[in-house]
Amino acid sequence: MERDFPGTSVVERFARDFAETLVGKLDRLEFRVAEGDPTRAEDAVLSVTTSAAMVGATRLTHAAIATQRLIAADDLEGAQRSVALLRACAADTICELQETYPRRP
Repeated sequence: MERDFPGTSVVERFARDFAETLVGKLDRLEFRVAEGDPTRAEDAVLSVTTSAAMVGATRLTHAAIATQRLIAADDLEGAQRSVALLRACAADTICELQETYPRRP
């Protein structure tokens, strides 16, 4: 993203917003998988996948795609296990984003 914008303020804001909303997106995904709703689970995982790709979180993007494939294959049990791994990857991503784009007073 930094190559696409002249200043870093837009990228910093996007990264902060992404980090702040990621846990909520994962909560929605986990809820949809647990309730056995593959259509809404797929919508939820697409939100994670798309925003992770936009922020440049490659590892998180790949983990979300793996979860998406399980949902598409109607393997919601596998998707539920995958969400746990996705959460761990998301925590790492959030830490990295917070280190890269610290809040400024």
